[in-house]
Amino acid sequence: MGMSEINTWVLIRRYDKLDDDNTNLQTSLERLTFAPSLIADDVKSSIFKFIGIEDDGTKVLKIRRQDNNLIPLSTLLNGSTQKMPFIIDVVCVHQFCPVERRTVLPSYIDALNSKFTNLEQRIEFAETTLPDITNGHINAMKDIAVQLANCLDFLDRRLDELAPAAWKPQLESAI
Repeated sequence: MGMSEINTWVLIRRYDKLDDDNTNLQTSLERLTFAPSLIADDVKSSIFKFIGIEDDGTKVLKIRRQDNNLIPLSTLLNGSTQKMPFIIDVVCVHQFCPVERRTVLPSYIDALNSKFTNLEQRIEFAETTLPDITNGHINAMKDIAVQLANCLDFLDRRLDELAPAAWKPQLESAI
């Protein structure tokens, strides 16, 4: 075991093996070892391999802390102790909530799809025009700087023309 490995203790609860209400829940405390460079999909596939089930979309892994709150899969890479293991619930898809017939009207689904398409088009437009806005802002700032320089030149000339002769030595020493 090298220093680069992450040891994570997990309590695996197999809800997918419950046949009826009288069946006992199978639980086991296990230690998993991960490489720190793994991504979430690799962690998920290694858990499925460790448990001995196929990742065919019929099972769901629910990762929980000790307080039973759901957490992201990547949190397993933080490691845990044997006294405070993470909890992995293995359940079948729709095991505790049966599938019901769709009650949403097709026209409502079409309306939502058109809203999402419209929103996506607006976001794409905003993303493509953002560089133009930045360039326009820079050009506007350049124009303002040129106008300000012209005003300063004008005021400097007027000051030279209209300043009394007694002020000129003081003005030149200030510059």
